[in-house]
Amino acid sequence: MKRGSTIQRTAFWATVLLAVVALQAGPAAAGPWRELHAAQERPDRYDRGAQRQRDAGQPERNQRQERPQRLNDEERRGLHRDLDKARREIYRPRER
Repeated sequence: MKRGSTIQRTAFWATVLLAVVALQAGPAAAGPWRELHAAQERPDRYDRGAQRQRDAGQPERNQRQERPQRLNDEERRGLHRDLDKARREIYRPRER
């Protein structure tokens, strides 16, 4: 082996190591700037005054809208009777 090749190899690996360190330091140094930029884009989650003013005309999510028509007792019994009959027809044992 030549002595020059060892020096060149060491210089090459030193350059590679320096490049890796430089590339890894970029995202680490950008971390605080990314957080600052993200915080500027979205409003504070506790500050919802403007959103509440926009949504003032809409009903609350938790409020349940009334159904236009509900079944009375007789209709409900008839429905259950029809469902039971359909289940018996669907699941009846097959004749062999």
